[in-house]
Amino acid sequence: MNEKEKEFMKYLASLNKPTFTYKDYKKISETVRCELIDGEIYYKDEWGDMQVHKDKDGNILMMAAPSTLHQEIVLEIATQLKSKLKDKKCKTFVAPTDLILDKLNTLEPDIMVVCDESKITSKGIKGTPDVIFEIISKGSIRKDKIQKYTVYGEFGVPKYIMVDAKNKEIILCTLNDVGYYDTKKISINDDIVLKNCTISLKDFVKENKELFK
Repeated sequence: MNEKEKEFMKYLASLNKPTFTYKDYKKISETVRCELIDGEIYYKDEWGDMQVHKDKDGNILMMAAPSTLHQEIVLEIATQLKSKLKDKKCKTFVAPTDLILDKLNTLEPDIMVVCDESKITSKGIKGTPDVIFEIISKGSIRKDKIQKYTVYGEFGVPKYIMVDAKNKEIILCTLNDVGYYDTKKISINDDIVLKNCTISLKDFVKENKELFK
């Protein structure tokens, strides 16, 4: 975080607002990358990691940037999706692309698949995407497995997929008929079967063994 960003984060913490809205988010995001989750602002550094703007005592929290493995996996999955969906009515988006759900929730998923073109706007994706991928990093475990899991479920994201490279597993969350996720863990070498295509990290893992040590 550079000096300008540090000063801005101190200013943000000093506001002491109980709830931020999309209007606040747009103003704040002009200065720093961030996400809005249930009215809370979360800062994202230049590597794409996230940190909440303050803790319960008002202190700014710092987190480690994601590894090169995180970025490599994002690129691999996005490349496969773009190639396999090129003849479909679905488009692939990667962070930083805003996912605007309501006035209290604007997020930046690592990867999104959107099959309804009416949801694609110049400001970002307005409405629920068909698939979301999040690559779990050391600093994002709670965010991905609890906060985003909850928000994505509440807004009806049909398929939420978490790739946990450290534990070499993939967590598949599929929305059921009563609005909750059925969750299943598979190996990172197993296929990820989606409605319009199948994604595999098996070859990627084999070719990048040193990154998974």
